[in-house]
Amino acid sequence: MERRTFIIGGVAGSLGLLQYVIASRYMNSLRAPPGLSVRTYTQFGPQAAVVAVTPNDDFYITSKGKSARVILDRWRLKIDGLVRRPLTFTYAELLALPIVEPVTTLECISNPIGGTYIGNARWTGTALRPLLQQAGPKAKARHAVLHAADGYTTGIPLDRILHEENFLAYRMNGAPLPVSHGYPLRILLPGKFGMKQPKWLTRIEFVSEKHLGFWEEVNWSDESERWAHARFTDLKNGTTLTGQNLELVGYAVGPLEGIQAVEISFDQGNTWKATDLFSNPSPLIWTFWRYLWADPAPGEYEIRVRAVDGVGRVQTYGPRGIFPDGATGQQKLTVKV
Repeated sequence: MERRTFIIGGVAGSLGLLQYVIASRYMNSLRAPPGLSVRTYTQFGPQAAVVAVTPNDDFYITSKGKSARVILDRWRLKIDGLVRRPLTFTYAELLALPIVEPVTTLECISNPIGGTYIGNARWTGTALRPLLQQAGPKAKARHAVLHAADGYTTGIPLDRILHEENFLAYRMNGAPLPVSHGYPLRILLPGKFGMKQPKWLTRIEFVSEKHLGFWEEVNWSDESERWAHARFTDLKNGTTLTGQNLELVGYAVGPLEGIQAVEISFDQGNTWKATDLFSNPSPLIWTFWRYLWADPAPGEYEIRVRAVDGVGRVQTYGPRGIFPDGATGQQKLTVKV
């Protein structure tokens, strides 16, 4: 018999005082829906689970200030610096390039454990690496500086900017890229936190030295590579559960290597049980897991969940707050049965 479940991400948890002060001081534009950014509709039965995208209006927004307003006729994308053939593209020229339509999950480095600064979208654009290879970085090039129309910059090592999964996006979920999400163009570097993927992109400049951008100058992570982490989406701390068969569900995201397993513990992390990854279509997309807790004995439990990434690295015990490398460690909840 079919069983359907609608999973909704929990409301963002509170930040530690220091992290909150730091985040509030520099994150001048930060918006996330109240528990709507992590959601999927799944069908358990003969048909495979389908992961839905986050609607554009529900997708979280983070910027260092107000949205940049770009005049499209004047806008250009430049690829220059230490390259053999500097390139310049108009918007129309970018749209004429070969199209890619990856589904990719994007997460803010300021997303707390159990938070909603995360979303999944189908992006339309073009692959980045062929354009960079066409420009031809010189032997002295070691990093790329990404420039945005609002003055934002960030630096990416040469080998990471050349990864085949990276792309430029000009549409989001079938619609033109909204202004608040980077119109006319943003860059997507799957596996990194959003601070390394600028909106309103105008220039990719190859340089010989490391470049510290806006967030890095105030001591946020320069690497901003996302570690694997698993979260609950339907369970809140202090909940009382009743019944003989309790279904717990959640999501996990990771680095470029994706997620290979999610495990759950009912005894403060002393022992772990495998969950069912009912939707894990790509390393670039959030994975959804479920666990059927059969006939639990009455009592109070500390439940933890952890992820294992595609190369076998296990999520750390933790938890730890968002600053400076993003929230890490296992989500733990206390429930009564």
